[in-house]
Amino acid sequence: MLSSESSRCIQCGSCSSACVVARITRSYNPRRILYDIKLGREPEERAIWLCLRCHTCESRCPNSVKIPDIIGVLREESLEAGRESKAVEVYLDISETIFSEGVTVLPVSGEVKEFKAESGLDLPFLPQEVRAELRKIMRSVGFEDRLKKITGGGLSGRG
Repeated sequence: MLSSESSRCIQCGSCSSACVVARITRSYNPRRILYDIKLGREPEERAIWLCLRCHTCESRCPNSVKIPDIIGVLREESLEAGRESKAVEVYLDISETIFSEGVTVLPVSGEVKEFKAESGLDLPFLPQEVRAELRKIMRSVGFEDRLKKITGGGLSGRG
């Protein structure tokens, strides 16, 4: 599936230019992932877990390459190979940012912050009480304990 689907990619960059994640972090670039697959290389592990699977890339692709499906296969392969601790770290970073800052992703630059404010995309930060309640809920369901089990206890210093 990976090679046949990725072979239709013409490396035009439409996917990356449309991708909301690629706009905020250089760690994720769908065009680069497809390029790595075409060359027979493993895409960067962390990158495959950053995709939101919103299908915006696929809708913009002139060849309708099913990039989210490719990402899904790559994630499955990662889990089967026992590399899930890297994926967990991505989710840990997101959850910690929610708990500490009240948003899922912090703006990467002043320009991004200004753009978000001007375009009405600037979401308000969660109040401290809400963040504390979220952390309490996550602890009550054993979120941190489960993650410690997956990562072999490598969560010290978080929290």
